[in-house]
Amino acid sequence: MDFVTVASFDTSPEAHIAMGRLLAEGLDAHLADEHLVQTDWLYSIAVGGIKLQVPPQAEQARRILARDDSDQIDAEN
Repeated sequence: MDFVTVASFDTSPEAHIAMGRLLAEGLDAHLADEHLVQTDWLYSIAVGGIKLQVPPQAEQARRILARDDSDQIDAEN
């Protein structure tokens, strides 16, 4: 199956947060080049960062990533 890159990140935590958002919405997602970038951050520039990839439902994934759900957070916790 071909995967489409919907976002790229410089750090692993950012990439995992974004991937978690997609997984929580029921989309299949994985990270490409994560381990290469973690080995040496200079590789990030060469390979284009840690890539968040999904099957060909890229538009739905981009909408999810662009959505601001911060108003859903309970301010008292």
